[in-house]
Amino acid sequence: MRLCFAIAALGFVGLSAASADIVNFRSWLDANASTPNSSSNEWFGTQGVNGAMMTSDSTQWYSPGFPNGTPLLALRNNIGTNAGAAGPATFNGSWAHPGPGIAAVLVFAPTAPMLIGQVDVRSELIANGLSGNGVTISVFTTIAGNTTSVGTVTLVGTADERLDSFTFPTTLFQPGDRVHIAFGDNGSYLFDHVNYDATIGVPTPAAGAALGLGVLLSMRRRR
Repeated sequence: MRLCFAIAALGFVGLSAASADIVNFRSWLDANASTPNSSSNEWFGTQGVNGAMMTSDSTQWYSPGFPNGTPLLALRNNIGTNAGAAGPATFNGSWAHPGPGIAAVLVFAPTAPMLIGQVDVRSELIANGLSGNGVTISVFTTIAGNTTSVGTVTLVGTADERLDSFTFPTTLFQPGDRVHIAFGDNGSYLFDHVNYDATIGVPTPAAGAALGLGVLLSMRRRR
């Protein structure tokens, strides 16, 4: 009995550490600057949620129609770059541009079991972004093949950056499960110039331990 609880407790401690996946997209880009877009990566880009893979071109991913009528991701923006009516980038991030009616979707797919319950998206309009009608930013999860909407915000009409936290019940994601961060055209894709970064939320060791303790107590009560 004690041995079973000890093994279970060690398992929950291991889950809190998750895996070697890089949970911040810009950090992953810096470590994998020329990595081709591939569903075998923990980060990759698709044309729409659960859509076709974007094409790789050096340090960016895009779909047919480049450079205008196309979803585009992964081109790195550094502070001070891409000056224009909306101003330059104020943080190190990545370029996003949706296509007409087709979202540019950044996907996080853990390569090992990982507890996830929050997605933080930092965003701002850059270059000529104020000349358009802005973008929508939506988060979805796909768990065991089922895709669920978490929420949507709209980035429009401001040169200020924002930070949006999309939260959902903390869930153990398995390889094959996904988090989707979709940049939509909000009705028109023209001038949708966005700098963004995304971070996947992993419970702290204390939160992971509390979760594990709750399950262990439940097991004890059932016995």
